[in-house]
Parts: sequence; C-alpha cells; structure tokens
Amino acid sequence: MRVSSRTRNLVVRALAASFDVHTMNQVVRLLVRDYDLHERTGFPESMPIPGRDAAKQIVADLLEWNRLVELVQVLAHISRAGLAGRPYRISELQTLILAIEELGYQFEWSSCTFFEDSQRTKTRNWGVLEDGSTYLLTLLRIDIVGNSTLVREYPDDVIQRTYGDLRKMFRDIIEERNGRVWNWEGDGATAAFYGGDTQLAATLCGFELIHQLFFYNALSCRLDSDLRVRCAVHQGPVEYHQHFERIKGPTMTTLVDIESRYCAPQAVCLSEMVYTGLNNALARWLAPVESHESMPLYQYTLRLGA
Repeated sequence: MRVSSRTRNLVVRALAASFDVHTMNQVVRLLVRDYDLHERTGFPESMPIPGRDAAKQIVADLLEWNRLVELVQVLAHISRAGLAGRPYRISELQTLILAIEELGYQFEWSSCTFFEDSQRTKTRNWGVLEDGSTYLLTLLRIDIVGNSTLVREYPDDVIQRTYGDLRKMFRDIIEERNGRVWNWEGDGATAAFYGGDTQLAATLCGFELIHQLFFYNALSCRLDSDLRVRCAVHQGPVEYHQHFERIKGPTMTTLVDIESRYCAPQAVCLSEMVYTGLNNALARWLAPVESHESMPLYQYTLRLGA
C-alpha cells in the first residue's frame, strides 16, 4: 500500500501527541502481541525513548507489515472506548481518517472499521483482512436442494443458465450489504460479512434470497419444479486465507453442520450466536429448530399471507 509522507507524518503526530511511549507500546501490542519498542528502536532498556522517535518507529514497522490501516482503526476505537479503563483524546483523528479514506477506503464509525471503497475496488478481504489472521465474522452458506437429481434430469445448458441466475442473484444480494462471496461450488456458496452489524446483514441476505427465489420460481425458472436452497448463518472466529480451501476450523464446521443437518428447504437457519444479535422485531419471525442440546437453532421460512 502506497502511503504519502503527509499521511505517515499525521500518524506519527497523532501517536506522539496522544500517548506516552509506554502507552504507545501497549497500543501496538493490540495488533502485534510481542511488540517491543526498545528492541525495534535499538535504545537500551535503561534509556528512555523520545516520543517522536517511538512514533516514527511504530509507523515504519506497521507500514512494512501492511497494518497501518488497522492501527488507525485501533486509534478510533480508543477515542470512543478508551484504553485499560482510561479515556484518551486522539489528536487529529478526523484528519487522519480522511487521509486513509483518500487511499481508497471508507470508514464506518459504528464499528470503527475501514472498508475498501466498493465504488473504486472490491476484493474478498475488504482490503483489510490479513492472511493467517483471525477475525470475528458472520458466514452465510447456501446449498441447492436436490442438485444431483436436477443435474441428471435437465440438459446441461438449462442447468448452467439456471444456476447462473442464482449465482448473480446471490452475489447482488450479498454485495448490497457489503458482504463478499468467498466460494461458489457446483451446488452452493459461502459468503462472509465483516464489520458493523454482520448478524443482521447476513440474516437479511438469507431472507431476501428466499423471497427473490419465490418470485423467480413463479415467473422465470426454466425448471418444471422450483429451484430451492437451504441457507445457514453462523458467527464465530475465522482464520482468514486468500484461498478458500485453507479456511477451516470450528466456525466453518458448525456452518456446514447447520446447513446439511438441520436446515429445511427454502429456509434460513440461524445459530444462537446470530439469533441473539437480532432485534425483537426480526427475531419474532424465526422459530426454534430441534437439534442436539448444545446447539440451539432458529429458522425462518416464507409464510405467505402471514
């Protein structure tokens, strides 16, 4: 990422004016657990590090490690919530945020998170997720009901065009709420949501897909029967990788388990982690699903005339 000297100097000034050197080190350790300013600067432990020298070293290191945007996110969060129980006013924060936005990002104050400006570019990691790092994400998985039967019963061109319609529908719905489609298999897909109210965004995407498919089946579907999907939504820690096949772990396993074992056709099935993040007005449209006791689930189905 190319960062101008003006933006670098802004970050240096913000750090030096807002924190003492010890606190600067604490701030960076929120991103890099074992960060040590004395080690990085070469100053002996017995010698105090001048504040501006410390700030310059931090900015140089985080630029090298491509984590400067994350640092500004941390500064914004500290300005709202404080650090270790103490409030802080971050010097020139608004100017600093505007400078990062000039690099092609948009800032969301509700979550203190930068996202790439989707009008300028759109990548699977929102321009901020780092390969090998773990993030709290909400995932939405869909699977086409009866895929094997459909593939046997219909010509390949009919299947390809029908599934192409579904792929476009799904992608448009996901990206409208700042999600990213991470993977499309022959009979289904996985999308991810990061920053902001991801439980709500992913749930509404599932609802909208079910609704759009209802009209698609009534008006446009090439099949003799309805094209149906199962949708599962779950939230948890995910270790991000650019290559989807490397994204594994309990959160992914649970997502697949919910979709394959408990979700009804043309329904959206939510884990408790997602359900508890919804407001009451939305939650009332979901009903409990019978599952093993350790995993409470809730399901939405389209109810005509309800």
